Amino acid sequence: MANRAKIPNSCSSSARRDTPNMIMWLKICVLLTILPLGKGNFLSGSFNLTLYRQMPALHYLDDYDLCLDSPSGSYCLVYVEILPNASSALWHQINEVSLDSKHRFRHDRVFRGVCLERCKQSVIDFANLREKGKEDILDKELRSYYAKVHRRSGDSEERLLYEELVNSCLNLEFVEKFSLRVRSLIEYCVTADEQLDLDGLDLTFYGLLICMVLLTLCSSFHDYRMSKKNPQQTDNFYREAPNSRREQLLTSFSVLRNYHRLTQSVDSDFSRDVSFFDGFRVIGVFVVILGHTLMVFMTVPIENPEYYEQFLFRFETSIFQNGSLVIQIFFVMSGFLLYVKFTERQLIQPTTGTLDCIAVYFRVFFYRYLRLLPSLLALILFNGTLLVRLQNGPFWRHLTEAERVFCRSNWWKNVFFVTNHMLEDSCSHQTWYLGADMQLFELFLIVIVITKKHPKLTKTIYTTISALALAVPAILTYILELDAIYHLRPETYRYLYFRHSDTFYQMYPPFYTNLGGFLFGFLCGHLYLEQRCRKVVLRGLLKYELAMWLLVAATLGVLFSGYIFIRHDFEKPSFWLALYAGLHKNLWVLICSGFVFLMCCKVGGVAYNFCTLPVFRPLARISFQSFLWHIVILRIVAGYFRQPVYVSSFYLLCNVLSVFLLTQFVAAAVALLLEYPLGEVLRCLMEPEKGQKESQSEIQMRGAQSAV
Repeated sequence: MANRAKIPNSCSSSARRDTPNMIMWLKICVLLTILPLGKGNFLSGSFNLTLYRQMPALHYLDDYDLCLDSPSGSYCLVYVEILPNASSALWHQINEVSLDSKHRFRHDRVFRGVCLERCKQSVIDFANLREKGKEDILDKELRSYYAKVHRRSGDSEERLLYEELVNSCLNLEFVEKFSLRVRSLIEYCVTADEQLDLDGLDLTFYGLLICMVLLTLCSSFHDYRMSKKNPQQTDNFYREAPNSRREQLLTSFSVLRNYHRLTQSVDSDFSRDVSFFDGFRVIGVFVVILGHTLMVFMTVPIENPEYYEQFLFRFETSIFQNGSLVIQIFFVMSGFLLYVKFTERQLIQPTTGTLDCIAVYFRVFFYRYLRLLPSLLALILFNGTLLVRLQNGPFWRHLTEAERVFCRSNWWKNVFFVTNHMLEDSCSHQTWYLGADMQLFELFLIVIVITKKHPKLTKTIYTTISALALAVPAILTYILELDAIYHLRPETYRYLYFRHSDTFYQMYPPFYTNLGGFLFGFLCGHLYLEQRCRKVVLRGLLKYELAMWLLVAATLGVLFSGYIFIRHDFEKPSFWLALYAGLHKNLWVLICSGFVFLMCCKVGGVAYNFCTLPVFRPLARISFQSFLWHIVILRIVAGYFRQPVYVSSFYLLCNVLSVFLLTQFVAAAVALLLEYPLGEVLRCLMEPEKGQKESQSEIQMRGAQSAV
């Protein structure tokens, strides 16, 4: 500024200085406009299918069933690295494509399904093709991971026995077809007579399953006999709680009674005010299934990986890539429900003693913990025992073996709800949310106990958490040199665990990067209670209806704003990237809170009416189970492939819908046979006998509260 003051024609100088900046921003705007239509080489996002198809396929599988039709047949899934060859034009093309790790798969890393009988016949000159001294080229991390996952009896011996044979066979193939050499690593081999023996954990799971079925049959029969003793009350018999604690326990596993609990209508003003949560939960679960379907189908054998790679260059991709933000709405709802229910029940007053406050904290915490734990244990046991026996195929163990091994060895991460901080070698990756949600629940339960005991501290505590919610993501992004937003790269989850994704590990699952969701849920709950006390009607007022639609526009703005970070890399550390990271998630949470508050006031017109449709009510009540089990369904749906599949938008949409529908059936069964019965048992054991009818509706809401 001082130098400018010395120049007589300062306005002209300023204009000259500002011109490059204006041109730069104009270029950026033009670039963002034409990017989806741009043409160029592979790195610029353009695409030449002829050149692309010259490269080795990412997946090529011998006929699995034909190979194992022979009693001596053996089939191996092999990870292959293509070795550099400076004199090969094809290698330079492969390397050029693979360099764009932000949008493309590594095409120098491929999978092959090899039938050993065919392999033995095809190898003519085994000695000349033997590779030595190339061990350092192989991916050491992946080798170590496969050694941890595939450790059945015979796995390590088969690797040693067949590794040179398979490597020679693949080298012969690649030399003949592409004039390139490779190094290979056997992930696992399957033999025609292979069987997985039952062990103690398998027998435990089957025993518990049989006990649950017998309990359900006995309880249902007992409930049916009770209904016949009072034929005049048959219509409402299953909707009314039994008179004694003993009868409640005996009928807790009754299918008919739990079905009525699942489908019963809301019966309180608060339940009606938040009935739109049903729509939010179901839509949220659908979006989660959509995102995970896209992710899982990036890990299975696909014939046209260019579909995903070109998809990541398109502008509308930012909606799907930023769709991970949808999980924040569940944090907002959890915080809202915790605040409102805790406040309405008046569990803590300024006059409450310290020991009583501690007792309230542990009672509320353990009630929630014990409600969630049985369903989570059922998932762990299923993944560790029955899942791997449901199907077979060249990629089946690739999709399910890690679940079996880690659910057996690292189950404690799930049981203690710390998976979000220990995702490495963990069972059921989707349960990171339960860990983060439980930790936030514990933290904000402390917050609400303190603020109800000492109301004067409320403003200070809320201000501190608000500052942390903004500062923590920004500081971590700057110090750790992370991306501004987390987005899934083709290689991130290709091997069924997260690789080279520091932004995901540091920013997505930790509870301290998701403080804003519960905080804004608390603030939203406070505003709701105040508005309800004033009995002010906001529905139909133009400014509030307009605010709802402005929130829709803001939602699209936040989602699309991440495109530039998905499309381009920026130098790190960067103050601007850190600032965006701090604002991005919290701005989204603010928008979610706006939707929650306005819909609590029944504002939203068609959107509100849609979210409160009765069809969403039972689906919302099983949404917790839907979240837990949808990955299992996805693995089963994707695991039967014998050959690479051709992926298209319509094909993926059909899979999303089929997985969603199958998940609802499984979730309903688990809810009726496990979650609701054990929830009723827990309520009978932990709550006083009086006031059962008053607490019944609240318990049913809690059954869906943990949905994700």
